[in-house]
Parts: sequence; C-alpha cells; structure tokens
Amino acid sequence: MMCLKPALLCTTLLAFSSAFAGSVIELVTTEYREEPPIIGTVEVSSQDGVSRMEVTSVSSDESGGMIFREESKEFIAIDHEEKEYYVIDEATLERIGNQLNSAMQQMQESLAGMPPEQRAMAEQMMKQHLPQPAQAPEPMTVKETGATDTINGFRCRYYEVRQQGEKIRELCVADWGDMDDGREAADSMLAIADFFERMAEQFSSSSGIDVMGQQRALFGHIREVGGYPVLTREFDDMGRVESESRLKSARSADIDPALFNPPQGYRRKDLGI
Repeated sequence: MMCLKPALLCTTLLAFSSAFAGSVIELVTTEYREEPPIIGTVEVSSQDGVSRMEVTSVSSDESGGMIFREESKEFIAIDHEEKEYYVIDEATLERIGNQLNSAMQQMQESLAGMPPEQRAMAEQMMKQHLPQPAQAPEPMTVKETGATDTINGFRCRYYEVRQQGEKIRELCVADWGDMDDGREAADSMLAIADFFERMAEQFSSSSGIDVMGQQRALFGHIREVGGYPVLTREFDDMGRVESESRLKSARSADIDPALFNPPQGYRRKDLGI
C-alpha cells in the first residue's frame, strides 16, 4: 500500500471540495529533503459529497489515489502499482483498534512473566524496533505576520506556526469566500478532518502511539485561521524549507460519477495489522 509523506498528505486532504457543485483543485508539491527535489502534482475532484484525490510524482513513477465518501464516512486508499485498494470505515477502525489493544495487552503480560534480565533485554529490543508511545507535544502558536501575497490569482495572508520559539510551518491563507464553493469546501474539509481525527484517536488510544500528529496539527491551524492555505511550507530545525505545497488552480466541473469508485479490475484487500 502506498504511504504518502505526512506534509503531502496533510495538504492534499485539505483540498477536498464542494459537497454539491462539482469542482477540481490542482496543487503542486515539492519535497526539498531529496536531491534533486521531488516534484509532484495533486488533483482533487469533488461532487455530491464524494471526493477523489490523485497524487502523481513528476520525478518518478510513484502514484496513488484516495476516495472519501462523506455520508458513509468511508475512506478508500488506492494502490495503482499493485492494482489494489483498501477500504477504511468505522467498523475497520474499531477492528484494528481492538487488535492493537489485544496485542499490546499480550505483550505486557509476556513481559511481566519474564525474569528481570530477560525482560530488560526484550524491552530494549522493543525500543529499537517498535514505535514508542508519544509524549505530549509542545504547544504551537499560530500568528498572522501582516504580510500578504497572491498565489496563482488567490489573495492570501501569511501565518507563522512556532513551536518552542522556532518557526516550523508557514501558511498563506485565502478567505473561503475568495474561492469557488468556499463554504462547501470548508464543510467537506472539516468532515474529512473529523474522520482522520477519529482514526488517529483509535490508533493512539489502543497503542499509545501518536498517529498522524502533524496532520492533526495542520487541521487545527485551518480551523483557527478560518481559511484555505493556498501555500504551505514546512521547515526543519535549521530553518530550511523541507517541503512546499502550492495551489495551482481551482475550477468548477461536471464530473463523471464513475471517478468516485475504485478503477475496474482492482482487487480489494483487507487492511490488517
């Protein structure tokens, strides 16, 4: 199953649009952590409460798709390379959460029954090879800088996100009213954010591991500033730009409903642990 980079996943999920009028949004993403930088495109099509996102790397053959059905709260991840797709819904989240909780409980019971030296060795191996429970993240602050810009025709205001005094993210935010179907886009985006919040909580409560922490933080920023980020930049601890997502276009469209189903011939796979 294709795994999208966190910053890319964050920004693309925010682009899902109108629940009534068909619309298409296109973004260009750049990952500066690689040399040369990896450039990709993201196309998001939305209509009648269903959205589909297609991610393609200009620099490689990597590609993937996602479908979100708002009414049924169903998320479908598409792997084009393997011609497979995975369905994640409320029942799947509950099943995975129960499996994680059972596995963690069995692990703790096994550790408790070991001699002290053997238990210490097992715990050390777990630290090296398994994700560790997340500590409470440091608080972030979001502040408007006063600077403005125009990104591909969209007027926007800059915000800085700081953590422990360091700038970690920058957003240039357009008013919802300045975008076609802006209010509907906000409602759809927040529905998707709520679904992923539920997924993250299910994984975190079952395993103690913070899942999708960066995505959840970004969704929180969007709620706070009340607009759409037409430009998002992530910074490393040296103040260098790690990644960037830039809105290229947004247009109305009459979309074929078949687009919102997995491609014909693709196999459904179970999402297991």
